[in-house]
Amino acid sequence: MTRFRFAATMALAATSLGGLPRHLPAQGQPQIFLNINPSWSPDGRQLVFETARHGRTTLYIVNADGTGERRLIRSAGDDTHPVWSPDGTTIVFDSNRDGVWNLYTIRPDGTGERRLTFPGATVPLTFARHPSWSPDGTRIAFDSDRDGDEEVYVMNADGTNPVRLTSSKGGDTHPAWSPDGKRLIFGSYRGGGTADLWTMNADGSDQRPLHQAPANEGGGKISPDGRRVVFFSERDKNPRLFVINIDGSGLLSLTADSSTSFESAWSPDGKQIAFYSNRTGRFELWVMDADGGNQRQLTTTGYDNAWPQWSPDGGRIVFASTRDGDWEIYSMRADGSDARRLTGSPGRDAHPYYLPSGQRMVFQSPRNYTDNNEVDLYTMDSSGVRQRRLVIAPGFDGVPVPSPDGATIAFQRGSFNAATRLYHWELFLVDSLGGSERQLTANAWSSQVPSWFPDGKEIVFYANPNGREQLFVMTLATRAVRPLTTSSGNDTAPAVSPDGRKVAFMSDREGTNDLYVLDIAARRVERLTTQLRANGQPGWSPDGTRLLFTALTAGRGDVHVINADGSGLVRLTRGLEGVR
Repeated sequence: MTRFRFAATMALAATSLGGLPRHLPAQGQPQIFLNINPSWSPDGRQLVFETARHGRTTLYIVNADGTGERRLIRSAGDDTHPVWSPDGTTIVFDSNRDGVWNLYTIRPDGTGERRLTFPGATVPLTFARHPSWSPDGTRIAFDSDRDGDEEVYVMNADGTNPVRLTSSKGGDTHPAWSPDGKRLIFGSYRGGGTADLWTMNADGSDQRPLHQAPANEGGGKISPDGRRVVFFSERDKNPRLFVINIDGSGLLSLTADSSTSFESAWSPDGKQIAFYSNRTGRFELWVMDADGGNQRQLTTTGYDNAWPQWSPDGGRIVFASTRDGDWEIYSMRADGSDARRLTGSPGRDAHPYYLPSGQRMVFQSPRNYTDNNEVDLYTMDSSGVRQRRLVIAPGFDGVPVPSPDGATIAFQRGSFNAATRLYHWELFLVDSLGGSERQLTANAWSSQVPSWFPDGKEIVFYANPNGREQLFVMTLATRAVRPLTTSSGNDTAPAVSPDGRKVAFMSDREGTNDLYVLDIAARRVERLTTQLRANGQPGWSPDGTRLLFTALTAGRGDVHVINADGSGLVRLTRGLEGVR
């Protein structure tokens, strides 16, 4: 690997994954994934970019206003450095899916994937990377070590007739075309210990420096009118973006903060520049005006995690997450590792719960409806297979909770009032193998989030008969209901401990919503968290010593675990940072 690829392209001077710069957190902390290397569509309406949000690096497309994000490609390797063709029909990119870096093309709809480069030069091919389309779309410039050193090449758009353009001991990389197709700009170490911007004719002649500085500079892109070049420079330690006239005059700083900003792309009309920056603490896509003004963020990698519950043996946790763009069900080890996706359907799969056997689970999903107010109950194996609908009925059926023997599931059914935009909730029972439902509550106030006592004879839930949510207990044999809490706040989302002696719940009785535990016999309430904005039904560990719950961090939900005495708080997921 040449010095340019290490010091300038990976300008964070940290490490790499698939050739990507990677911001290293403190020792032992999880990695933060990136949204980087944007390229505009020719009509300026979309951008293609790379992200490591799924573990390996893959490609996504997003609208220019940040909406409509969708995944473009799925492969067993890292797919990086996408560039849209001038006619908008093809995207070229590099990938290591076959063990070494090669160039591929794909259509913007994800079809027609094709490999362009192959081994077979002077020395074994290690990589062919950083592609760039000629303005007429007939040629692709790229860099490769196929002849022993990292040099710039040009080939036909179909991968034929590769021609070497540079030959220097320092290494030449990251080529980009001028808008008339007559010249290329690239980065080179040939001038000394740092990388500089160079230009040359499209046939490799007239190679000369464009800009030289006592720091690494690279990633040069010529504006659509051919008059300016945007590039990144390490002259202020962290890479920042600059623009310069094509004759080397008129240097202007575009990003002046202390964060890292680089790998830019001109919009087709030359009025905007897309780039990526870690100014928010993680790498996201940004767009700014060509003079550096009006900088705005396009992507946000954070996601939500919610509704955690333990497996009966305490070894795994099932929960819901938006980490793949939609609410789906996942399971992970009790320490937060080994997250596995179990569902993959349109709509909000949520509120998973293991049956006592640990072999199956129940959850809610609107997957068979276009109206998200229509939700049914489903069951599946703990591995995610054999998913089947359990309850089919009009309305919103959700928050399914199995009885201690696994024979019955309590759940809530909501009817939506379009005028008030509110639900009215009642509690029901259904056999875990299906069948007709039995209604438990029928009153003017909503009853929600059931939890079973370990003998299976009573349930606790919350309702709002007096305008405030409070906890109640129902004896199933008689349907008799008695109050469990009478606080000045709202007490919600109860969960009975495995021994039946305590109830964990959420409450805003002291201001912010936090996690509390009620000792039923002693009538004593203990607050376990402070200012955490906890929400959702907590989950007791099988031995009753710990509690799972969801709390909000800067607007993002994450799964936490805490000891039942309020000690040992640990955050298990890091959706805010986009960490997997």
